[in-house]
Amino acid sequence: MLADIVIHAFDQVEGDLVEAVRVTVEKVFKMKVVLGEKLSVPARSYSRERAQYLSTDLLDVLATHARGDERIERIRLGITNVDLFVPELNFVFGEASSARRVAIFSTARLDPVGYGEAKDEAILLRRATTEAVHELGHVFGLGHCSRPGCVMWFSNTLSETDRKGSEFCQRCARQLDTNKLTH
Repeated sequence: MLADIVIHAFDQVEGDLVEAVRVTVEKVFKMKVVLGEKLSVPARSYSRERAQYLSTDLLDVLATHARGDERIERIRLGITNVDLFVPELNFVFGEASSARRVAIFSTARLDPVGYGEAKDEAILLRRATTEAVHELGHVFGLGHCSRPGCVMWFSNTLSETDRKGSEFCQRCARQLDTNKLTH
């Protein structure tokens, strides 16, 4: 069976995390989700000045990878553990392109270990699934939501990500259902 969404891990992302994200995405979006091949973070995406990776370059890898699959227009979600940025922001948890049907998010700033805290798989998984759902919401044409509890709220801090969780508000859920029919 062909998938509607393909998840690609970039480099050293743990398989258990990727599988847990796959299960959540399949449940939330009610679409077939499979794991695709592992991809490499392009060296050109690294900025020495920032010590971060340009997220748009990873979207390019996903979009290029999708071109070889003519059978069905699939959505591609990438998961990485490198710190991401876009030029106008200090960092991003992720980025998406509705036009190209691709999204990427990083666990780099979601993992408590990165802040000197104890390893906590439950917190990392909750944050990762929240960001996966958020970025895929953008792929389906949803913008940022003004409701702080909605997964589509723009998170600029971990506390905002933790507060919002991975559920759509009623308005965004209705819009998602409508947009899924046209995508």
